[in-house]
Amino acid sequence: MHIVHVVRQFRPAVGGLESCVEELALAQSASGNRITVVTLNRVFGTADEQPLPESESFASQIRVVRIPYFGSRRYPLAFSVLRHLREADVVHVHGIDFFFDFLAWTKFIHRKKLVVSTHGGFFHTGFAQKLKRRYFATVTRASMKAYGAVAAVSVADQYQFERIRPGGVVCIENGINLEKFAGCASRTARKAIVSHGRFSDNKRIDRLIEFLAALRDRDPEWRLHLAGRPWNVTADAIRALAADAGVADGVEIIESPDDAALRRLFGRCSVFATASEYEGFGLAAVEAMAAGLFPVLSDIPAFRHLARQTGMGMIADYENPARAAERFIAQWNRIEPRLDETREQLQRAAAAYDWRKVAQKYQELYEAALGRSQRWILDVPIQVESFASAVEHLDERLDGEQPTRVAFANAHTLNIASLDSRLQRVLQNAIVLNDGIGMDIASRLYYGAPFPENLNGTDFIPAYLAGTRHRLRIFLLGSRRGVAGRAAQWLRERFPQHEIVDHHHGYIDDPEDNAAVVARIRRSRADVLLVAMGDPKQGYWLADNLEATGCRLGFGVGALLDFMAGEIPRAPERIRRLRLEWAYRLALEPQRLWRRYVVECSTFLARVAGRWWSGVRVPNSAGMS
Repeated sequence: MHIVHVVRQFRPAVGGLESCVEELALAQSASGNRITVVTLNRVFGTADEQPLPESESFASQIRVVRIPYFGSRRYPLAFSVLRHLREADVVHVHGIDFFFDFLAWTKFIHRKKLVVSTHGGFFHTGFAQKLKRRYFATVTRASMKAYGAVAAVSVADQYQFERIRPGGVVCIENGINLEKFAGCASRTARKAIVSHGRFSDNKRIDRLIEFLAALRDRDPEWRLHLAGRPWNVTADAIRALAADAGVADGVEIIESPDDAALRRLFGRCSVFATASEYEGFGLAAVEAMAAGLFPVLSDIPAFRHLARQTGMGMIADYENPARAAERFIAQWNRIEPRLDETREQLQRAAAAYDWRKVAQKYQELYEAALGRSQRWILDVPIQVESFASAVEHLDERLDGEQPTRVAFANAHTLNIASLDSRLQRVLQNAIVLNDGIGMDIASRLYYGAPFPENLNGTDFIPAYLAGTRHRLRIFLLGSRRGVAGRAAQWLRERFPQHEIVDHHHGYIDDPEDNAAVVARIRRSRADVLLVAMGDPKQGYWLADNLEATGCRLGFGVGALLDFMAGEIPRAPERIRRLRLEWAYRLALEPQRLWRRYVVECSTFLARVAGRWWSGVRVPNSAGMS
């Protein structure tokens, strides 16, 4: 897969966002993907901001393309980005900025699948908050419609973006490079605190210094090491803050350290602290945990979530430095005697954020947005299969230990599921095959292509019985009395390699009858169960009973037994090839079927159009788990 990452700042720029894109790109390249990073050609905040080379590669794997821009740093305009998307399978935009808006509004030109990672949006500073919120609720909301998937990099981002996006927001927290700082914190307890990151207003370095002053009032051995690149706070300003607080001798400032310098610094410390007012994720905190540093974190959503997820660290009230210092000293007194154990716990907790695991989550998100193996239509995952691949897929499931439910979804099925959350959950946990022209219309609209073949149950079940490598024992359940018996005879004549072990009608009136039918199926030792009760009843029945029957494959087959028994005639082959069997059946039974094929199909197409307009191509996190 060719993945193009679009981000306004990249190496040699240094920061959390730049690091995230670099590590993700490296992990994706190591998995066999082709990676291009498109970024701006100047690094913000450097002394001269000289243009960087137009193109280069790093790690012998990643191609970096740098493009010129004009306008404000807050919203730099770079229209030439379009020239570098032509070969992309998916375009991954990082951040909510010009690139996010521009690629959304020009999608009709570049026609690429778009995915965005939120990285905190643009609310990490207090600048123009009212204007930002209006922009978020209007322009950002509209731009979001062009993105098939939204990756919220924190629970806080997920909550924020779900307010303007009706679906397709998936929480994928950023990862860390476990090897970069692994275990490099001091192995002996040291009264030394490190904080690393940009020197900017939102990091609230002033509060860290106030915290240090309160700490040194109780124990003057404590020291604070501040490492980072000046942004809108200078090193001289920090020194002045330390002098005003009376802790100048306890503060060390390390400007723009490289990774080697940070490792050496971490090796002199036992604690990491940050008083940041906003973090999309908290990369520096997780890197510190990987090093074995105990984190003391500000009371913000991202850090509260991190502490809950890992069970490590302390949330500090930096607005009250005296109380924060008291709580920290009490915590330190518990940590100091068992520092080795604490370091190991911190490193194990950080391992959950390995970039290889994060990259795999993004790969699954891309596949969902592209609709390669599954296509989500009205919150139901439809398999992308041919007859041959579906037969092989189900044979593999038959070889497994867990029973598998198979459904055939048409417009009628998905209309019911749209109003019935139980059926929707049943379908989300089954293998669902596409049935009918309505599925192709939705697929073309959402993903730009129809399904490979029309896998309606009436045609697919005979194809599966003819193509499977297994000799099957089959039980038929459903339809009116006598129908299943005639269907069984039809199957015996055409598929003598399989054994039709028994059959039963579909009128099961009470729990006792149901238990007796389940026991009868189990006694038959059937491998495959065909259930013909119509939707949603057959879906519910299989979800509730398939495991108890002992069958390994359960198909919901609708009117299939009626077709096999000759109760309902099939359309001529020519009409079936034209995908007009629905019209043939409507002509035969207009009173019974007009509502399904006229009213319900119109309703389905309206629902599909509404989802298309929303931009959603993947389910929310809950739907993908």
